[in-house]
Amino acid sequence: MRPTFLLRFFLILSLFFLASFPPPEASGREKTEEGLSLAYKTTIGGSLDSSTRQVLTRLSATVELEDRPPLTLPQLHRRAQEDVDEFTRAMRSMGFYASQISYEVDAEEKPVKVRFQIDPGPPFVIREVVFKNLDKDTLPPVTLPRPEKLGLIPGRRMEAPAVLAARGELDKVLRAQGYPFPQSQIQEVIVDHADHTARISLAFAPGASAVFGDTQVSGLSRVKPAYVLERVPWKKGEAFTAPKMDEFRRKLSTSGLFTVVEINHPDALSANRELPVFVKVTERKPRTARAGFGYQTDIGLQGQLGWTHRNLWGEGENLDLRFSLSKVLQSLEGELSIPGFLHPDQRLIFKSGVVNEEQDAYDSLSWYVTSAVERQVTRELSLNAGIGYRVTRIEQQDEKSELGLLFFPMGAIWDNRDDILDPARGIRLNLRVTPFIDTWDPKTKFITLYGSLSHYLQLWPKKRLILANRIALGTITAESLLDVPADERFYAGGGGSVRGYSYQSAGNLENEDPVGGLSLAEINSELRFKVTERQGLVAFVDGGRAFDSSTLDFNESLFWGWGLGYRFYTDFGPIRADVAFPLNRRKGIDDSFQIYISIGQAF
Repeated sequence: MRPTFLLRFFLILSLFFLASFPPPEASGREKTEEGLSLAYKTTIGGSLDSSTRQVLTRLSATVELEDRPPLTLPQLHRRAQEDVDEFTRAMRSMGFYASQISYEVDAEEKPVKVRFQIDPGPPFVIREVVFKNLDKDTLPPVTLPRPEKLGLIPGRRMEAPAVLAARGELDKVLRAQGYPFPQSQIQEVIVDHADHTARISLAFAPGASAVFGDTQVSGLSRVKPAYVLERVPWKKGEAFTAPKMDEFRRKLSTSGLFTVVEINHPDALSANRELPVFVKVTERKPRTARAGFGYQTDIGLQGQLGWTHRNLWGEGENLDLRFSLSKVLQSLEGELSIPGFLHPDQRLIFKSGVVNEEQDAYDSLSWYVTSAVERQVTRELSLNAGIGYRVTRIEQQDEKSELGLLFFPMGAIWDNRDDILDPARGIRLNLRVTPFIDTWDPKTKFITLYGSLSHYLQLWPKKRLILANRIALGTITAESLLDVPADERFYAGGGGSVRGYSYQSAGNLENEDPVGGLSLAEINSELRFKVTERQGLVAFVDGGRAFDSSTLDFNESLFWGWGLGYRFYTDFGPIRADVAFPLNRRKGIDDSFQIYISIGQAF
């Protein structure tokens, strides 16, 4: 046998033998990763409030990487030391410049314990805020804001995010005074460790003041340019202010005619200090068809159909038609709204409809027509006044009557809610006064006064927990119920009033049928808890009743109900399902519970 053959045979045999065993390095690394990694747990101790502890926990790489433990103790120490440096920066940003931060690693425990100990030390508070104008010859002179307006309140703990935000707020103040291109900066922050205070110096350069130039509109197809230009809240040559641009944007955005509204200006002024404004819009489809449904134990199924045209003749004229159907109510109604009536913030509203009601309290068939003017005085406040006429055939307790009511509705609404369909903050105040006179019997005349106040308080961010409260009061200036038509009296009870009692039944009865009242009181309270982005739960208590006299007589007990609800949140608003139980149940009259299903919150 030749040596060359033997050599090759030996080499092949050796390679086969070596391949059957993993390399020593690989074997050791695998064993270390599976069996010798340093599993550990982290705690953050010290006299910290819950929000500060949450911030540090989120920042901690040691906490974040617990499921990926290091191989050695030195690596774990490096993680912890990096956290100490990060914690120190975070504590300073929150106004704790003398914090003491340490850690220890207890390798004797299984798993290994990493303990951070944090002494925040005294909080450093804002002692003084100083402004420095880098454009000394600014004309007109700048009116400096109080530090509180920028979120920098003397005596309050100095926090870096508030200081950074103050720059943007200062720019807003300067833009509101006519300077479209201001530049602000944090010049210095001097921290005094002797008295634990901080002095903040903000520098700014207002730049040149400006006046409004031409307004140019693009993107229109169905909407006439006049509609947009009539709503410009300034005149050409008027001093520039950013809030007027914001007001203009809000008017166009809330008109319902556009899906996108962009309002901008160039990055530089013209030679005569004019600043043209560019408006770019994307029109919304003008027609919408809609359908809805609801269910109440006392009323049964309710159906609604609607059709809207938001731009009938090219200047935002809105035509809305509605058809409602249930076993107690059938109606066909229409509304035409004409914006810009004698004033850009004013609209003329015509309404008309035929309504047939077959209630436990009464049966009626009526036709009505109204005309009213509504003025948007401020963003929150609107006023309205009008005139209407209604012809009614009504029957109650086997007594029939026919009326031709001339009425003059007047009202005011204050509304600063953050969301119309699902509010989390703000209030809505609604006041109404309506004098009536029967043209067929002038002896029948009365005045209805009504007011309601809804308040919304967010107890947990992102609408997770909301406390909603409502109170409503009303009175009719009449000597007796017989002086007021049955369908103009006050009634309480039902899904939008006192849940747990059938519709209109929370008041005095005759032959077990509601007769209504000359005054009204309602109280509603809901605790709304959003479990997920799409689902939520509600607990509620309602109270109220209709009183016989024009004055509220609280010697008569209110009817109270309580219940639980489920909410499914859609893109167009919440769908609600409530089950309510009467606390003042009348034997043989009130059911043991009521169910309500509809679109939108109860109030």
